[in-house]
Amino acid sequence: MVRPPQGFAPEKAIDEQIEDLERWASVNLRLDRNEKIRYWLLRGVAFLGAAGAAVSAGLLATKGALILSALAALAVAIDSAWPTTGKNPSLRAVHDLRELQNSLKLRWDKVRLAHPDPMAPQRVAHAMAMLDQVQAKREEIGKYLSSADPTQGITRR
Repeated sequence: MVRPPQGFAPEKAIDEQIEDLERWASVNLRLDRNEKIRYWLLRGVAFLGAAGAAVSAGLLATKGALILSALAALAVAIDSAWPTTGKNPSLRAVHDLRELQNSLKLRWDKVRLAHPDPMAPQRVAHAMAMLDQVQAKREEIGKYLSSADPTQGITRR
């Protein structure tokens, strides 16, 4: 028979995990949104600067062409120097985290139906096993997120 640790409430532990997974998914959504904004902003400035420089040069406005081409070059340089992952692990993480949340909630609902007593030993055992599985999946997600980080190993002084 599994005895719950002192102060352990299976219901609260599962709910906290679901909330924490949602926070992590939200952070990854924000990272993805910021990456897309940066991508399109720098590429847009580069494109418009290059197009404006070409038009200015055609109109013999050399000062304008010089300024716009410098702006385009700066945007390209910043974009090139900015570390990127190539693929988007943030969206994959959001998908995996939401999937984990849904399966955790579904499995917990099944446990609650099978064991209505909140402190039933079977219910506590299921909750502890589910928490172990959540931890393993979180570690897996953390590994692929950190391995996709292009700044990994770079430190700032």
